[in-house]
Amino acid sequence: MIKNLFFVLLLAAQTAFAQIISKDPSFASNGVSNVANYTLAWNMAQDSNGSIYSSYSIPNGNETFVYKLTANGVLDSAFGNNGKIQLPYYTYQCQLKVQPDGKLVIFGYGNTSGGVSGSSDVWIVYKMLPNGQLDPTFGNNGTSAIPNGIGSDVNGRSLGLILQNGKIIVHSSTTIYRLNINGSIDTSFGNNGSVTTQGNFNYGAFVLIDNQSNIICISKINSSYGNGVIEKFNPDGQPVTSFGNNGILQSNLEFSPLGTALIDSNNKIVISKSNSTTNEILRLNPDGTLDNTFNSALSAISPSALAKSIIEKDGYYYIGGNQSSHPYTPYSSDESPAFFTKLTQSGSIAPDFGYYPDSSFSSVEEMVVNNNSIISNAGGAIVKYLLNTGTLSTVDATKTGMDISFENPIRQNLVFSTNEKVSKIEIYSPDGKIVKILKDNNTDVSELLKGIYMAKITFENGKTTIKKLIKIRRNTDFF
Repeated sequence: MIKNLFFVLLLAAQTAFAQIISKDPSFASNGVSNVANYTLAWNMAQDSNGSIYSSYSIPNGNETFVYKLTANGVLDSAFGNNGKIQLPYYTYQCQLKVQPDGKLVIFGYGNTSGGVSGSSDVWIVYKMLPNGQLDPTFGNNGTSAIPNGIGSDVNGRSLGLILQNGKIIVHSSTTIYRLNINGSIDTSFGNNGSVTTQGNFNYGAFVLIDNQSNIICISKINSSYGNGVIEKFNPDGQPVTSFGNNGILQSNLEFSPLGTALIDSNNKIVISKSNSTTNEILRLNPDGTLDNTFNSALSAISPSALAKSIIEKDGYYYIGGNQSSHPYTPYSSDESPAFFTKLTQSGSIAPDFGYYPDSSFSSVEEMVVNNNSIISNAGGAIVKYLLNTGTLSTVDATKTGMDISFENPIRQNLVFSTNEKVSKIEIYSPDGKIVKILKDNNTDVSELLKGIYMAKITFENGKTTIKKLIKIRRNTDFF
């Protein structure tokens, strides 16, 4: 049966169709730096020069290393010993942050007696100079240990590090400590330096700083449905009595197991979580109530997609994570592929980005979103993805002032009308891949599947324009 194929001109577009993700071939080895060799490495930080810091631990050797990559993804020979430095103690689940002065703060738990992680674990905070040497003005020659800061709570997903106006906040699911700039415990914080929270080791917790520097703790206290808890403290660790019941809000929403959480620019709380049927992203108002204007489309695309990193940039939420087929145990069941997507303020998938799985890696643990790239820690490897590479972008989609129109409807062939000479027409699929290139008018396009496409028209004078097209199959099928 001969198919009747129609293209309908939807609108003329002078902007990008899709921000296609592809690995940057100029970064490390084809976009991937695997210094850690996938060994106990989840963290990443980028400084103002584009350099990247990360760490990895080797359990059998009781060793932990911090390393620095240049913006091109190779080890920076000016840092430490040819790009690496070994920490004094074996430190598990490291967290990294770069201070405004360029110094690096590192936090994790480990054993200062030299053994592997065990009953004598303590929290360890390091401060490192930009050249990779430990800062002698911090703690004991660059190391500050908190003997009572760990106990039995070593849930790695709950460990966190926050820089707060020159202070250093570290936390687990049950305890928050604050250190002074010299590494000593800040006794003006909370109760003589620490705050005990409602969190539960089994379900994880996240501690965040809102736009007024208040401290927000999100957790779950038991296995029953609901029982989500939001706690709010002022910048010095005292309960904000106007929030909930003396700083504690009991919620009927289920917050965990938690994937990640974010305070956005509007002081709203964005939470990635799992429940018994699917993974979800919720947004809460500043008072802790559910924001019904946000309806995440992520679970509709892939119910097992668990967001592990959320970055807000230019009014959008960039999401990175993995497929988790066991919603209640997302941290021990990471499964390929890793994925990236971008959500609007209403929670829908941004049409200029889409949903991009990458089966090369099992998960996106952390990421940095730059103007033209995304850099992620994908299970230990540092990967750089380019945006707008080899596709329709605002750079190459130049406004031409030239007009071109397509026959509407078009049965079997793509027919266009223009006063300018056309060099070529590239047709892109919704995920930004070129599916057909044609040069001549009245060209057969019968092999294209039903859906929305973009046509990038390049004229012989080098100028370009973009048109959005809809392909249909039958006379009665207008989409």
